Amino acid sequence: MHSDTWTEMVSKVSAICVTGQFKRLQGELEDLYRRAGVPKPAVQAYQDALLSLLAEEDDAISVRFH
Repeated sequence: MHSDTWTEMVSKVSAICVTGQFKRLQGELEDLYRRAGVPKPAVQAYQDALLSLLAEEDDAISVRFH
């Protein structure tokens, strides 16, 4: 990947990870995963919350351009 692409991706991820929405979703998922016995619930919750919000952002961008 080009440096500009990495910079853009890091900027998007950073902007998402500091939001209250991300922190709430991560906390809720971690609690659910812990109760369900998921290995490494904190890591899995972080990844899933981030993926979810990135996909949501991607969907919003997609809708604007169609």
